[in-house]
Amino acid sequence: MNNNEPYVEPLTPQEAEEDWLAIIARIRAHEAKKRKRKITRFVSAIAASILLLISTVLTYRMYVLPDIYFAKDSDLAITLKDNSHITLSKGAKLTVYKTFPSDTRDVFLEGDAVFKISKSKEHPFIVHAGSYEAKVLGTVFKVVQTGATFNVDLYEGKVQVSNSTKPKESYIIQPKETFSNMGSNQVATVAPTAQGDFKKKKISATLAFTDFYLQDALKIIERTYGIKIIFPADRASSKISILSKDATVDQLMENISIQLNLNIKKANVNTFELEE
Repeated sequence: MNNNEPYVEPLTPQEAEEDWLAIIARIRAHEAKKRKRKITRFVSAIAASILLLISTVLTYRMYVLPDIYFAKDSDLAITLKDNSHITLSKGAKLTVYKTFPSDTRDVFLEGDAVFKISKSKEHPFIVHAGSYEAKVLGTVFKVVQTGATFNVDLYEGKVQVSNSTKPKESYIIQPKETFSNMGSNQVATVAPTAQGDFKKKKISATLAFTDFYLQDALKIIERTYGIKIIFPADRASSKISILSKDATVDQLMENISIQLNLNIKKANVNTFELEE
């Protein structure tokens, strides 16, 4: 042994244990810091993902998801971006996509509503209701839907009504006229909204139906013109097709009598009889 080397007194068992515990504590502290850094990075990644998701949802709602207006408990007044005013009747729903207004101003209606449309010759306003479309340039009108019945009452301007199941057919409505399908996609009528006293005033109407049973067709004619029609019971199931534009009831009944090879006479001013 070299006497010049310094003497180091060995650790006591207690000192050795204390040093060992200190080493273990430093190792655990180091591992805890590593775990904390990992957790922080993980939490930061989760937070960033949540913020991205929220941002995506908000962006989708703001720029993609359509606006839906629902008149749940009472009428609801709406003003659209083009300054058109709509009043939804109780229970009605209107869907407007974020592309509104564009080349065509399209809205989608369930139920009844009154429309006051901001005028634009370049951008027609189109109300989609079931299989029907009401196309306008600037007008005030009312859409009423009850079951299968679709009506448009026009107050101002001009409306073109069409049915997607019959793309080649369309009907122009003038002020104080009503378009109605009388509860069937196979029927189209345009007649004065306020028909008044039929005895004093002859009205003209547009009617169209194809391969309709005679008894059903005559009921529609009776409702449109406010008249009564008597016909042979055995002809009730005969099929009839009518396309009559701006016709008086006399003109229409003459058309029907020729088509069915029946004679026609008037029992009185408001009653027609079809006879063999």
